[in-house]
Amino acid sequence: MGDYTKLTNSQISEILKLYCDDELVSLRSLSLGISNSNYDVKTNKGHYLIKVSNDKNIDEVKEEMKILNHLSDHEFPHSLTPLTSKDNKSVYEYQDFYGVVFPFVQGIPPGPSDDTCFEIGAALAKLHKVKFKSEQLRPAKDVSFPPKVIFEFVNSDQCPEDFKNTFDSLIGDRANDYLNENFESGIIHGDLYYDNTLFDNNHLTYLLDFEQSGIGEFIFDLGISISGSCLEKSRISENLITSYLKGYESIRPLSDKEQEYLDLSIYWGLLSISLWRIKRFTTGNLNPYMKDSYKELLNRGLIFKLMRN
Repeated sequence: MGDYTKLTNSQISEILKLYCDDELVSLRSLSLGISNSNYDVKTNKGHYLIKVSNDKNIDEVKEEMKILNHLSDHEFPHSLTPLTSKDNKSVYEYQDFYGVVFPFVQGIPPGPSDDTCFEIGAALAKLHKVKFKSEQLRPAKDVSFPPKVIFEFVNSDQCPEDFKNTFDSLIGDRANDYLNENFESGIIHGDLYYDNTLFDNNHLTYLLDFEQSGIGEFIFDLGISISGSCLEKSRISENLITSYLKGYESIRPLSDKEQEYLDLSIYWGLLSISLWRIKRFTTGNLNPYMKDSYKELLNRGLIFKLMRN
């Protein structure tokens, strides 16, 4: 799904020249990602991942790289640092394309298990512990769909009936209680499903795709990650949630308020990524074959609620 923008060897070579004087040896498109085209590039001197943005505007990509550079400056161990071009830029512009170049790293997304959920939980907690200044980094709401935005969408004419019905079933009258709470905030990932991680030798090495990252509420970020990481046969697993939370709380214990609203945050997380899919695939044209994919997350939430009841 990642190879939307077709780049030739010559174009890749020209992008490389913005960074180094290496000679291209091999080029392979990668079937990873939705919002980017990704290329595995080997040269006579190095190994790189070249990303071309298909969805975000260039300012959004620059803000994302600002977050990654901030994480690098604060020695967060699980994020990639973008390479800097010869003119000291983290985002390249070439012809009508723009994107980022990373050093290529080895690893694979894991299958969900107690161990992987524990490690993903611990990594997210480490992210939430990174110090920040809010004026330096974007609000996550600028690029994602937090609860307040979901609530506004449900009450708009653009909301599909099945989305509204699921919202009423999962959240309903509890929305105002949640929205009126003041949860702890900081740097969040915004889309930490297990397939946005890399593991090597059964241990987590990197978190990927910070496209929806920014300053936001930790409990919301946790709900998103649990909803897309603690899965068995595409259903949320209570046992895997337990393992995930053990990992998370080994680094950052949840407050009483966060524990109280944890299930609700999982529902918000499912609705958030569902709305992301609606905007990209149902009303947008990023991939028309996925126009109904948002329904999968609605059903996941309804099944999880039945389990919890």
